[in-house]
Amino acid sequence: VKARVDTYFLFNSLMVEMRDVFVPDLDEADTGIHGRISNMITLLSLHDPEVRCHLDGVGIDPSFYSVRWLTTLLSREFLLPDTIRLWDSMFASTHKDNFLRYVSVTMVMVIRDQLLSGDFSACLRLLQAYPPTNLDRLLESSRALWIYESQITLACHKGGISLGHALRSIAPPPAIVMAYGLEGGVAPPMREQVRAAGERGLRAARG
Repeated sequence: VKARVDTYFLFNSLMVEMRDVFVPDLDEADTGIHGRISNMITLLSLHDPEVRCHLDGVGIDPSFYSVRWLTTLLSREFLLPDTIRLWDSMFASTHKDNFLRYVSVTMVMVIRDQLLSGDFSACLRLLQAYPPTNLDRLLESSRALWIYESQITLACHKGGISLGHALRSIAPPPAIVMAYGLEGGVAPPMREQVRAAGERGLRAARG
C-alpha cells in the first residue's frame, strides 16, 4: 500500500510541472512543448553557439530530437539503471523543467565534437540514438553549468560588472563542458582576447 501511495505522489508531483507539455492548446505557451524547446535552444545558444549554428547549418531542427527528449523525460535515451538514476535526481529537484533543460543542453554539448564533424545524417543519428555516456558525469556537468551561470548572472546584475569581467573573475567548476561559448567555461586572458579581436578585425578589413 505504501509503495502505491509513494508512486502516486511522485507521479502527481511530476505531472503538476510537466502536464502542459501534453496539452495541445498550450503548445505555444512558455510551459508548453514549443515553449520548452525554445527555452532549451536559447540555453544551448548561450553556452555553445558553435554547435547550435552547426546544427542549424546542416538542417537539424530542434524538434527532431527535443520533442522525444522532453515528452519522455529522457527515458528512451538511457539504459534502465541510468534512467532510474536520472529520474531520482529529477524528483529531488525543486524545478523539474529547469533540471530537464540543463541536462538536455549538457547532453548536446557532451557530444559536441562528434556533432561538429557530422553532416545531417550523422548528427540526427547521434541525437536520436544517444551514445552511451557516464550519467553521473553528465548530471555533475549540468549542475555545474547551472551553478556557474547563476554565479555569472548574479555578478553582472548585482555586482554591476561586465560579462567578460565576470568570466575572468569567477573560476568555472571543472565539470563544465562549455559555458558562454568557452571550452570548460574558461575565459582567455585579456591580452589574448585583444589579440584575437585584432586578428578578426584585420581579416574583416581584408575582405
